[in-house]
Amino acid sequence: MKKSCFLFLVPVLAGLVMGCASDPKPATDTPAGVPDWFFNPPIQEDAIFGSGSAKMSDLNMSMTMAEARARTSISFTLNANVQAMITDYTKNAGNTNTQSNLSFAETVGRQLTTAKLNGATVFKRGQGADGTVYVLVSLKKADAAKAATDVIDSEVSRYAEFKAMDALKMMDAQLSKNDIKPVPVTE
Repeated sequence: MKKSCFLFLVPVLAGLVMGCASDPKPATDTPAGVPDWFFNPPIQEDAIFGSGSAKMSDLNMSMTMAEARARTSISFTLNANVQAMITDYTKNAGNTNTQSNLSFAETVGRQLTTAKLNGATVFKRGQGADGTVYVLVSLKKADAAKAATDVIDSEVSRYAEFKAMDALKMMDAQLSKNDIKPVPVTE
């Protein structure tokens, strides 16, 4: 009897040991068919990444929309103007025995972005089994910095032009107010 129990336990224990010794599959939060880089874009010191996806009736439209959404993701990383409003209202009425409570809460939010993404390129592209197109777009930080510098330079030059025109208008107004006529130059 002891021998038969031993013969029965050896395969069971071996199966348990082998089951425990195998490499466990890594736990992932990425749904099946979705590239890992979609939810976990690379982190690089010299680039910014954005991911996007789309599933349209046409493959080209899916690619175009996925790329646009990935660029939008980068744009929100660079610059986001967030507007939000929360309304919270509570009213109690009555006395301790017949108390009535009315509560109302509402939240509204909007995010806007505008950014020049010169140099943004498709880094990776993939397609899921269901036809969804996944795109990863990268933008070199140097290109983003140049675009920001260009915007600042453009704003500075527009402001200088505005101030110059403003100064000329003030001079014209002062001359007409004092009725001063320009003196012709004689040689």
